[in-house]
Amino acid sequence: MFMPRLAFGTYKLKGAQCTKAVKKALEKGYEHIDTASIYKNESDIGEALEEWMTTTKTTTNDDDDDGNDEKTTKKKERKMPFLASKIAPAEMHSKLLVVQAVDKILLRLRIPAIDLIMLHWPGVSKVSPDSEIHKEKRKDAYRALEKCLKEGKIRAIGVSNYHVRHLEELLSYCEIKPSVNQIEAHPMWPQEDLIEFCESKGIAVVKYSPFGGGGAPLLDDAFVSTREEEKEGGGGGGDEEREQAADIADEQAWKPSQILLAWGLLRGGRKNRGNSKTLCGAVVVKASAEERILENYEVLEKDFFTNSKYLSRKLEVWDSVETRKKFAWDSDCVK
Repeated sequence: MFMPRLAFGTYKLKGAQCTKAVKKALEKGYEHIDTASIYKNESDIGEALEEWMTTTKTTTNDDDDDGNDEKTTKKKERKMPFLASKIAPAEMHSKLLVVQAVDKILLRLRIPAIDLIMLHWPGVSKVSPDSEIHKEKRKDAYRALEKCLKEGKIRAIGVSNYHVRHLEELLSYCEIKPSVNQIEAHPMWPQEDLIEFCESKGIAVVKYSPFGGGGAPLLDDAFVSTREEEKEGGGGGGDEEREQAADIADEQAWKPSQILLAWGLLRGGRKNRGNSKTLCGAVVVKASAEERILENYEVLEKDFFTNSKYLSRKLEVWDSVETRKKFAWDSDCVK
């Protein structure tokens, strides 16, 4: 399964704002759109996709070679992005409900088949987290996804917010191994053990909340400054000063948000911590303002591995964070 590394997240985006943001993301170059049935915005995304695919983009060039002013217009083919959605806990109570949910997702997105569908959580709605019912329901739900994949409605299936024990259970009975596990992961919640387990089983990891929870707390200026002072010791002298001076251009080129996205793209399990060329499966990042949409996307155009002393230092700062905080609900309580 080919999955573009940076996904445009649509959580909490709805209506015209969602449609506009998705179209802007596609225009900026995003090739991966992430949604979920529980977000209630798939119809808005479907509208954006339809407009994107039916509006022909043209490029016009002046023909100056022979001294004339004639212009030539060249049509540019539109490409459907990689689309991922999720089955909600309320839709996991039976195989029939899952199949119906898949059909409704396709209908709302206005597409005949989708690249990836995941089970959003390892549990069903309105059932106590410690109930054995969750095991039976998520098994049936996954079986239904396997059926939809065989029928050609889905090109890949996966899960979201699964812990190691949930994955071990799934791998014991699944016919088709999950392609991905989408989880919250950032410097304050690195999930190295879980990611390492996924890597060992050939399950790609998709990380969400790269800046923390609502309000992007990891991008708070005071928080970032404190982390840098703790790691770098408040400054230095001699060679260190000259090295920092040489990094001015690189420092100006990297935005704080891009450093965190680079952390998400580069950081895997514990065994891969020292491998600077390890790439995570994908990172989901959300924005609605055009400037932020572009700023986030531009991380893919950065050079991660050449002349990257500045980036390496910043990543080490984030690696040194000892505070552990999960911003989304923790599904570890689901039996």
